[in-house]
Order: sequence, then C-alpha cells, then structure tokens
Amino acid sequence: MSGRAQLKADLGKDLKRVERVFPESKYNAQVEEFRDAEYPQLKDVTYLDHAATTLYSSSLIDTISTDLKNNLFGNPHSLCPSSQATMRRIEDTRVRVLQLFNADSEHFDVVFCANATAAIRIVSDALAAHAESVGKRFEYRVHEDAHTSLVGIRPMASDSLTLDSREMDAFVGSKASTGGFGLVAYPAQSNMSGRRYPLSWTQSLRMNRPGWYTLLDAAALVTTSPLDLSDRDAAPDFVTLSFYKMFGYPDLGGLLVRKESSSVLQGRHYFGGGTVSFVMNPRNHPSRHAPHATRKSGDPHDYLEDGTVPFHSIIALDHALLDHKRLYGSFKTISQHTQALGILLYEAIKSRKHPNGRHVAEIYTDQHPSLSQLQGATFALNFQRSDGSFIGYNDVLKLAAVRNIHLRTGGLCNPGGVMKWMELSEREMQENFAAGKRCGDEWDLMNGKPTGAVRISLGAMSTLDDVAAFISFVDEFYVEKQPSLNSGFSSPLPQQGAKVKRISIYPIKSCAPFNIPATQPWKVMAQGLEYDREFCLIHQGTGRVMDMKTYPKMALIRPSINLEEQTLSIHPKGLPVSAVLQIPLREHIPSHSHLITKKCNSKVCGDSIVVQAYSEKRISDWFSSALGVPCTLARYPSKPDGGGRFMKNHLGQKKGEIPIALRNESPILVTNQRSLEPINQVISTHGGKQADISVFRSNIVVDGPEPFDEDKWLQIGFRNSSLQILGPCRRCHMICIDQDTSERSPEPFATLSKMRTINGKVYFGQHGTFLSGDNEDTGLIQIGDELEIIYLVPDPETSDTDSGESYNTDSTNLTAESSFPKTTAANTETPSSCVIS
Repeated sequence: MSGRAQLKADLGKDLKRVERVFPESKYNAQVEEFRDAEYPQLKDVTYLDHAATTLYSSSLIDTISTDLKNNLFGNPHSLCPSSQATMRRIEDTRVRVLQLFNADSEHFDVVFCANATAAIRIVSDALAAHAESVGKRFEYRVHEDAHTSLVGIRPMASDSLTLDSREMDAFVGSKASTGGFGLVAYPAQSNMSGRRYPLSWTQSLRMNRPGWYTLLDAAALVTTSPLDLSDRDAAPDFVTLSFYKMFGYPDLGGLLVRKESSSVLQGRHYFGGGTVSFVMNPRNHPSRHAPHATRKSGDPHDYLEDGTVPFHSIIALDHALLDHKRLYGSFKTISQHTQALGILLYEAIKSRKHPNGRHVAEIYTDQHPSLSQLQGATFALNFQRSDGSFIGYNDVLKLAAVRNIHLRTGGLCNPGGVMKWMELSEREMQENFAAGKRCGDEWDLMNGKPTGAVRISLGAMSTLDDVAAFISFVDEFYVEKQPSLNSGFSSPLPQQGAKVKRISIYPIKSCAPFNIPATQPWKVMAQGLEYDREFCLIHQGTGRVMDMKTYPKMALIRPSINLEEQTLSIHPKGLPVSAVLQIPLREHIPSHSHLITKKCNSKVCGDSIVVQAYSEKRISDWFSSALGVPCTLARYPSKPDGGGRFMKNHLGQKKGEIPIALRNESPILVTNQRSLEPINQVISTHGGKQADISVFRSNIVVDGPEPFDEDKWLQIGFRNSSLQILGPCRRCHMICIDQDTSERSPEPFATLSKMRTINGKVYFGQHGTFLSGDNEDTGLIQIGDELEIIYLVPDPETSDTDSGESYNTDSTNLTAESSFPKTTAANTETPSSCVIS
C-alpha cells in the first residue's frame, strides 16, 4: 500500500471516531460514488479552493445546454412570447432563491447582480445617497475580519471605524438614542480563516440603535452552510451572495433585501434601463431632482436591477439550484460533510511536528472545526521550519502546483485578518507598502513575518482522498526528518578542469533557445550574451510580457540567429503555422519599412518597462495563430526610456548597476551539467521522468568539476574574459515544462525542492555577470573553452565540509545540509520568484 493510500486508510478510521464524537459532522460517502462522473475536471487534481469558487457538475452544464437549445428566451423587457417566457423563469428563480434561505417572499426580495461586491456597492451607494438627501451623516462600522469589498465602503461614509469582535459586541449591544444613521457590515464567515461570526448581532443592532442597518456578507458562509432567514425580525437588513461560490456556475451575485428596510435603498442617484418608469431627455440638462425621469417603484429588484438582467445566467441559476439539491440534498448535508473533512484536516495538520517537537504549521483560528457555529471548513495557515522561521507561501504554492494541488495564497483579500493573525501593526503594514508590497505580488515574507497565508477550503464535492493528498504533501515537503548518517553519493575530490559544454541564448523571452553552434564564438557583454532575451511576446489585450509558465506552448517557438544576414528566423514546432517568420536584427528600422514599431508599456517581474511592439499584422497574426492567444512581437530598445532595468541585490561592481534588459534577475545564468546527475538518480528511484539540463534555461552549461561545485565559485575565466558569480538562482515550477514537447510533469522541481532547498527557497544554477574581456566592454565565449575557476574563501561559520555539500539519501527528506555563502545574492530577502525565462 502506498504512503498516500495508507494515509487515506488511517483517515478513514479517524473519520469513524469523528462521527461518533461529533454527531453534527457526518461524511457523505455518496460524493465518492458520483464524483468521477459529475466532476471529471477533478481527475488527478486536488482542488482545495472552494472558498474562491466551488465546482459545477457535468449534469448541470448538460441541463443548461439542453434548455438553451430547446427553448427561445428573449429579452425580458419586451412583451413578445419569448420575452414573457424569460420573465416567468426569472420570477420562478427568485422564489427558489428565497426558499433556499427560508426567506418569505412577502418579507424578502432578491436582487440579481454581477457578484457579491456589486451587491455591496448597491447598498453603499444607496445609503450614501440617502444620507445626503436627508442631511444626515453616514456612519460606518466594519468588522476587522472583512473582505476588501466591505472595506471599500469606508471612503463613502462620513466617518468609519474598524471593530474587532469584542468591540462589535459592545457596539451592537449598547443603547443609543434615535437620530443616528449608519451601517454595520461584517462577514458571516471569514473568507480568510473560516471563522464564523454571530448572526445575533443583527437583531441586537436593530433593538438598540434605531436608524442603523446591517449588511451581512454571506458569500463565504453559504458555500458550504445553510442560512436561515425565517425569523424576519432577527434577519439582517441586507445579505450579499455569490452564486458561483455556491454552485460553481453561473457567474452571478445576489442581494437579499429585507423589505421593511428597503426604503433606504430607493434614493440611489443613478437609475436607468430596467429601473426607469418614465423618462424624457430635455435639450437642456436639468438639475438632478427635476421631474424628467421617474424611478420604478415596487419590490427592491424593480428599482435596483438597472438595465437588462443577465437572464441566461438567471435561468442557469434555476438549474443550479435544482441540480445541487438532487446531488446533495440540502446545505445542511453539505455542512455536515465538509465539517467532518475539516475536523480531519485540522487535526492532521495540528499533529504534524518536526523532530524537535515544533508544529509544522501555524493555523490561524482559535476554534476547533467541530464547533460548526464558530468555525467553517476553511483554514488559513503558514508552514514553519523546526527553528520557528516561516516558509513563504509562494514557495508552498509552487510545490502544490507540482503535485496538482490547487489552493489559494497571499493576503486573501482580507487585510484585517492578515494584520490580526500575522501580528502586523499599522506601522509595519505601512513600512511594507513603502518597501514595495502590493496585492498579488511575490513578497511573501518581510522582516521575518508572513505577509499573507496559505488557504485551504473544502467544498461539497471534496472527499477523503483530497484530505489525504494534502496531508501527504505536507509530510513529503514540510515535516523535517531526522538526518540520515548514510550518504548515497560519494563526494569526489575536486577536479582541476571544467569546460563550456553548451551556450544558449533565448532571443525571444520565454521561447525556445537558440543553441550556439560549436564553431561559433559568441559575444558576451555587461547585459549578457548578445541577442539574449532582446525580444518578447506581449499580450495584445493587457500589454504584458508573456511567459512560459502561463503559456507553455511558447517552448515550441524556435528562434535562430543568422549573424551574416542579420536576421531572426522563427520556426514553429508542432504549432498550427507552417511558414518561417523572419525579422531583421538591425537596430533602427527605417520609417518607410512595413515593420514600424510603436511604444508599449509593459511589465517584467513587477518592473515597468517600455518595449517597441511590432505593428505589422503579419507578425501579430503569426504569433497569435501559433499560440492561440492575441499577441505580437516586441523588442527591448537599445536605449530604453528611464535608463533600463537593472539587477537588484547583487555584489558590488565597479560600474555600478548591472543591466538585465528583459532578463528576469541577472544577465547570465550558469549551470553545471554534473549537478543534474544526483537529481536524476533520485528521480529514477521513484520511476519519475528524468530531467534534461535544458529545462533550467541557462546561458552557459559547464561540464564539471563535481555536482554543485558551482555553489563555491566566485569567478570563472575563459579566454581573456571573466564572469563574476552573483549567487544561486531561485527556481519555480517552470522547470517542469518539457522544452521539446511543452508538457508539464512534477519533475525535476519536486525532487529539487528536497535536495536544494535553502531557507525555504529552491535553487539550481548560478547568476553571473560579465566582468572584463579583451575589449573592456565585451568578450567572446565558445563551446569547448577551458574555464579557470576562482573559489569563494570558505566562511568558517557556515562551511562544514571541505567539499561544501553532503546529501541525505532518505528519499523523503533530501536536503542540502550546508548553506550557501553569506556573501551571495541568495541571502537577501527579495520578492522575486522568477526564473530566467
């Protein structure tokens, strides 16, 4: 029995205990019976991001498709038969949505909108307009553990405060005189940590603070839990929903409105389309309050659903409600199912410890998931080493992707939760921002503290195998093992010689290499090898530079350089274009040429750049057809605006900054062919696919001296030139893309992460920069050149063996025992997780 299978069997035994001890947590074994048929998209995938969106079933898509093919649905604003049929379906769906929440249609209404954020915007716009019309201050109180969509209301209020749970209790429970006007907003369940908050706050506020309203963000809660609004006196005034989080499809949101509170929503400044009762368009624009237009009255949806409602999506929602009930019965059943899995997951993670007894992960909740009224089946956590230091969540994301585990990392759109659980003060948050921290970037650790977390969220179609897969992943990569005293790799004596085995340039960033012929010397300069990453592909919609991680078929675009003819030829391999595209290499294109370029603002590794995009349709059509993506070719100018891009966090150089143009981190990447041998030995023991050195996309491949000897290099000399070694190259799962086929596999990243992880970062190869040559600014390098290596002076505080590295051959914990030299760029805390692409 495999390790994962045994783990699943053990979890199955634990499940029986959970169901005995916590009767409200019961695993629905029927999910395993229909999952393969209903969710084929989950084949070989562990999906743990249900808080972002759950998954749609095959039967739902089939039913919707059949309905749309067999029935005619017109715009509901017309009076023709097809339109009236549409209107009937919309109204039927409204009733079914209200019934799902036990909300009597006499007292509640549902407004359809784009998503939960749009629903929040409807409420905030209306309340701000109402306060203006009656001459009152719009006060706002929001819970600290709120999604950014709730935080977004703050600028619209006259004054606003963020409250923690204790302060919220005090605020809603204290009596206040009449005359105030405000909104209290909070999540029913934290989208970050899964913590659930009291629905009783709404009734307390209504009793104690006349003139105040409640907005409940229920999007995270109702993904896996029922919400009962049968007691209208205790119900929130407004409830926001995301139906795609509940059913996977359609992409639709909703606002549940308590009709007794709805009058405050009637004064929004904008109304048009479906919310207009009468309108004329006078020649002279009247004041806003002139009677040239009349808003619809009636139920809230009549005066809040501007324009034509997304009627096809609403019809799809009708099917989603019915399909979900057929598969799962009720949200109570889903809640029991996910809570049972949540208890197993939570307890399994909590039980994982390093040999010194320190927990492998810090889970950000103060409640056990058996208390379903306080904790849902969503967890935020960060992994930590045996010394207590944290592992960056971006590194976790990369390894999870290699094992086909889908989860969410980062700030999770919950700044208050991050500040609370990461123990970040306002000052620290401001300092992080000043240092460059932004939403969605690569800064996962700053000053030793995480800037976000790993989120795991379970859903209706999650199974015991999903929990087993994640725990197996934790055991494989994050539980440190006792070091083995046996070494499976001999440590040969250093060899005296090393040669250049291969030279590669990548004329188009993230596309295939052009391997320099053995007979051809190649120019090397401060910015790297000539023509290396001088071109790129940019997306015609976003203007962003494209990369192979997102578009793996870029590996099949094969450029070649002809120095004599000064042309760049681009060959497709296995792509739906046959012609070879040729681009002149001359720097200045005549203005009368058909290859006119235009400036385009773009980004590389977070840096803003300006490139010259080719305007000719022939070129954009060629690349767009080859990749199936609207894109075109661009070139980095020889004299870029703003002085160009430069390498950050490097050793000093006499000329100051090191230029890198379109390269990710450094001008040149050097790898050692010998260093791949021990990695492939381990891969072969597991029956995995052995890696070719090409996946590391280096410029210079060296043959020798011994595996990982490059970690000790300071400089390498060739002919009359030399390169300075700047530090090891941090890797991501881009190295899992086969450069010949563009297919992905777990290796070599999975094995490399066990053998070459230092301070939580995975490394292979060394960054370098040109120092000097025959000509002060340029040199030549050629395959077969003998290399003269200058080694770093060992630091007695960090070096532990003469050979520099030793390997633990326990296949579950292959870790480089020595650390990289302190003087290299790898030891600076940088945001970049890019590889040379």
